[in-house]
Amino acid sequence: MKNIFLYSGKKNSYNFEISSENNKQKAIIESKKVSKVLKENEEYIKKVFSIPDNGDIILRKFSVSIGGAHFDALLVYADGLSDSASINDFILKPLMLLESRVPEEGEQAHEIIEKTMLPQGQLGKSNDLKELARKVNIGDAILLVDGLENGFDMDVKSWEHRGVGNPENESVIQGPHEGFNEVLRCNTALIRKTLNTPNLVMENVSLGKTSKTPGALAYIKNVANTTLVDEVRKRITGIDAEYILSSLDVEQYIEEASFLTIPQMITTERPDRVCKALAEGRVAVVMNGSSHVLVMPATFFDLTTSAEDGYLRYPYSILVRFLRYIAVVISLLFPAVFVAILNYHPELLLTNLMFAISSSRAVVPFGAVVELLLMELAFELIKEAGIRVPGPIGSTLGIVGGLIVGQAAVEANIVSPIMIIIVAVTGISSFTVPSYSLSFAFRFSRFLYIFGAAAAGLVGVSAVFFVNTLAAVGTKSFGVPFMSPLSPSSEDNALKLIFGAPIWKRGEKRESYLQPKDNYKKGKISRKWFKERT
Repeated sequence: MKNIFLYSGKKNSYNFEISSENNKQKAIIESKKVSKVLKENEEYIKKVFSIPDNGDIILRKFSVSIGGAHFDALLVYADGLSDSASINDFILKPLMLLESRVPEEGEQAHEIIEKTMLPQGQLGKSNDLKELARKVNIGDAILLVDGLENGFDMDVKSWEHRGVGNPENESVIQGPHEGFNEVLRCNTALIRKTLNTPNLVMENVSLGKTSKTPGALAYIKNVANTTLVDEVRKRITGIDAEYILSSLDVEQYIEEASFLTIPQMITTERPDRVCKALAEGRVAVVMNGSSHVLVMPATFFDLTTSAEDGYLRYPYSILVRFLRYIAVVISLLFPAVFVAILNYHPELLLTNLMFAISSSRAVVPFGAVVELLLMELAFELIKEAGIRVPGPIGSTLGIVGGLIVGQAAVEANIVSPIMIIIVAVTGISSFTVPSYSLSFAFRFSRFLYIFGAAAAGLVGVSAVFFVNTLAAVGTKSFGVPFMSPLSPSSEDNALKLIFGAPIWKRGEKRESYLQPKDNYKKGKISRKWFKERT
């Protein structure tokens, strides 16, 4: 067997022609049925897993007794992905030490093994050797017996993984402190134990033609709109890629507008937030190997709502939401409005304030726009550096770096103190945005507003805001307008979604823009004791 290497005659252009023997072997590997001859199955397994090059794939040969007759058997599993104790106690011991009963008339050997010799909770049977071999990569053990046309796969997964801990990016003071990890079934269990309803559906999906990454499509069947579930399932199953390794890969494959800064899905690492979304009629995608779960559809108000808002008493929740919306406006428009007023509309400032700003900028050699861009760039660099370096050093770098750079820039007359204040207030406000993806959208859009202000003052800011609003209004997340229920207007109370409502009020009716099957989460009157008292 060899490859024939041909030069095509063009510079840097080559053709590779694979021998017919190699093509034949590739076809055999891609499609293979379980053979009655155990030796053939063993050779296939060795070719697929490149044995003996692979040191973590274990092939255990032994003999099994069925009805007084002895048969050669082969057990295949991956060391590190499968539980060795379960394999020894519940697979090898029963098969090697127990004598099976005499087969009844018409009873097959594989039926005896399946019913009486393998005490496994999850046991599968298949004649597709390729599919059985794939199960080894996800922690299953497969059993092949000489003379049988079917193989068995047993769920003995036990790989090392991170335990259930606090969410890293969505921490709360009040509320649950559980966060997803990188194990699919651990994450689905966290969701199911919280919702505790038989109507919760976890559809198995497998993504990536080569990676075959397991995942789950989660929804409540008597609540979620069937069209929404079908649309999500269609997009997920329509991904044609070799490797899908995380839910964040899936997000980029199934979003509609890839070039817009606006995120179209919620990414969260909190089980309670996913459960609340499912109860509202949304759909979630959970992927093995990722601690983030995708929730769709998403609106602007979903992305600006913190996980802790639902656990605060209503007066506190109103205050926090109001402060957050102010911070959103500041993080997006404050630098641009300052530049616009300073360059084009100084009459809008008080005289004393204008004199103070002018005197502080008298020794600065750059214009306001250049000065602002330099400080914004420095702030972004410090922020990125603080994220990439180790935790304790990162926080120190952010504080010390900001102080040193800001103080040195002012003393060197590169920037004015007022510009340091503008950038600092903007940066602090940007950290109040709960969604990491939405905060990136604001960071990107902030520069567009600055350029608009530099070009035409407040008119330029208004023009950029108009285009940005058009993009937001025209964006849809799985058929749901991104600015719902403001645009288009619906029967939902927009003020309730923006500023929230007491839990007994907001929990009664689901949002109409999701078109759920069941409009009411609870009874129309959830506080019956209050009605009885009055």
